[in-house]
Amino acid sequence: GVYNIVHSYLHSSHTHLKQEEQEEEEQNDELPEEFMFDSVGVLMDEDLLTQAQKNQKNQGKTGRAKNIIFSDDRGRYVKPMLPKGPVKRLAVDATLRAAAPYQRIRRERAEAEAANGNLKAIRKVYVEKGDMRSKRLARKAGALVVFVVDASGSMALNRMNAAKGAALRLLNDSYQSRDQVAIIPFRGDMAEVVLPPSRSISMAKNRLDRMACGGGSPLAHGLQLAGRVGLNAMETGDVGRVMIVAITDGRANISLARSTAEPGTDLDSIPKSTQAEIKEEIRNVAARLGAAGLQLLVIDTENKFVSTGFAKEISEASGGKYYYLPNAGDAVIAAATQGAMAEFKNS
Repeated sequence: GVYNIVHSYLHSSHTHLKQEEQEEEEQNDELPEEFMFDSVGVLMDEDLLTQAQKNQKNQGKTGRAKNIIFSDDRGRYVKPMLPKGPVKRLAVDATLRAAAPYQRIRRERAEAEAANGNLKAIRKVYVEKGDMRSKRLARKAGALVVFVVDASGSMALNRMNAAKGAALRLLNDSYQSRDQVAIIPFRGDMAEVVLPPSRSISMAKNRLDRMACGGGSPLAHGLQLAGRVGLNAMETGDVGRVMIVAITDGRANISLARSTAEPGTDLDSIPKSTQAEIKEEIRNVAARLGAAGLQLLVIDTENKFVSTGFAKEISEASGGKYYYLPNAGDAVIAAATQGAMAEFKNS
């Protein structure tokens, strides 16, 4: 009867689950060829520049729960649940268990229908819509590291090279952890996404060469754009945590009004903000990042002989972390980021 069917299904499900685990282990041991590249080439990507910021959904995720993403369409089957709408993945075992107690009464009803001429009423197992259970699936959530890099001023080239190297180091180490990186340099009047969230080392190398440096320092726009990219990535369901790594000396001289002006706007017509106003704007953006659940790590590259200390204020406004690493190379920045991310994942 139905109990035998349930038993045989559970046995086959167990066998299938073991095969899945074995296949996943085998896949993790093999590094695809696209993850074994050496240098760089470029194309600026502006797709994300025009996206409107989405409100972060309150998913009630805290602590380590953000390291796992639950859904009804992708992942490993962890438990059955009552469906909320159409069933995407049917939990056959739980559906049969729900239907089992009603088999006798449904069979009697079907036999009565058959006696009245409806021969199609007779079945081996009687399952109704109310018995249906869907699969609750879980998968590992990756993290996203968004590098926001000051590409203005005399140290711009050093900062960009350090950020590129750190991003590639993180990608080399993150294949199994499903982590992604993005890079947003800011210079002139605005920031731009040159590397959207990616796990591909080859894509990163192909987009991180020949980036222009010098000009103004629109730090507020860099942080704001990083927030948009981070929240958009979380909306996709593949990213559980976002860390924004700002590599800057904390100096800024371009307001958000100037950075976000409509194309064709006469920038000279925009009132010039004072340094105090620009700093307050940056603190407000940083605070919003923290409130949205995004972690901010500020790596201060400022020469302390003429220190303003503002980089530390930015991290404090967001409730994030701060490191003073004025001449750090890519290895040090990557290590600092990995350490902060490990702490963030375990918080």
